[in-house]
Amino acid sequence: MDRLASHHHATSLGQHHQSRPVKHVLQCIDIRRSYPQIGQAGLGRYRRQKLRVSLSASAAASFEQPSRGSPPSVSLTESLEPTASSGAVAVQLSSGSAPSPPAASLPSSSSFDSVQPLSRFRLPNLSAPITWTYMLSYMAFMLIMPITALLQKASLIPMATFIARATEPVAMHAYYVTFSCSMIAAVINCVFGFILAWVLVRYKFPGKRLLDAAVDLPFALPTSVAGLTLATVYGDEFVIGQFLQSLGIQVVFTRLGVVVAMIFVSFPFVVRTMQPVMQEIQREMEEAAWSLGASRWKTFLDVVFPPLFPSLLTGTALAFSRALGEFGSIVIISSNFAFKDLIAPVLIFQCLEQYDYVGATVIGTVLLFISLTMMLAVNQLQSFNQRFRR
Repeated sequence: MDRLASHHHATSLGQHHQSRPVKHVLQCIDIRRSYPQIGQAGLGRYRRQKLRVSLSASAAASFEQPSRGSPPSVSLTESLEPTASSGAVAVQLSSGSAPSPPAASLPSSSSFDSVQPLSRFRLPNLSAPITWTYMLSYMAFMLIMPITALLQKASLIPMATFIARATEPVAMHAYYVTFSCSMIAAVINCVFGFILAWVLVRYKFPGKRLLDAAVDLPFALPTSVAGLTLATVYGDEFVIGQFLQSLGIQVVFTRLGVVVAMIFVSFPFVVRTMQPVMQEIQREMEEAAWSLGASRWKTFLDVVFPPLFPSLLTGTALAFSRALGEFGSIVIISSNFAFKDLIAPVLIFQCLEQYDYVGATVIGTVLLFISLTMMLAVNQLQSFNQRFRR
């Protein structure tokens, strides 16, 4: 508004302020609505809008009418009217008929130039402290404190007891089933999640939006409901379960059912991680590779896949971590028998049911350390891949 008001005044008075820089000329301090007496025909817009313009002396001096023969002469009458809010000096533009204050009341030009608007009160920038406080508080309450409590509970257990309970045959077999099934589910989701994300991004077909929305179904569906659904679909009473049993494939109450449940709950992670990166890939790069004689498979391996590999690795790691901690669906679809399909989260639950808090703490601590080690390895692999690409 300041620049717009100064520009309209300069245009109406017929002067192009070329001798002064714009940032010094356009020193409009305050614009507020009032009812001044404006008689100049060239200021019709300001007369209609009844605007009172408060200017500094240097800005008012730049609006003086040049000496010409035809245009009517306009006098700039400066009146000292400090405003209540900003302390600016008001300068009224009027014709010869308008009343003007006595010239004796005007200060010198230097005093006008020294007039500065009162600085507005500004609050300190608290965005960074507030953001850091919120982030640290959230991390402390949601992540650091629970892990610290678990480690503090585990530190009270003697080392010999800890090692003996962590290496029991039941616990070792539960570790094996948990990590092996989680790895298989993550690899399957890596392959088919990549294919589904590619289809959703690159192709248009009827029902695309419905399929895209169905990908997020495991996020919204309770895990116990997912386990009940899978047990029904692959059981004896459904067509798919009967067909698989006729082929000699048993899904429910076996490790295969555990893998199916882990695939179901961790499937969206790879798809949702890959989709944004695939949408950012420019098709012009592929067309350039084709124009240089590269085949479609060569273009995919050398042009398309390298930018997608870090996100694919991230989605696979997220799917693996989600499958590793699954409990609700597996406790329904598996038999939960030791040395058969018992996983570590279910073993912790069984220890708690038997009031074996030491065993639950030990197994939970072992899972925490193994999961943290694998996540750090995946992050290190991602960093190495990024440095290699550079």
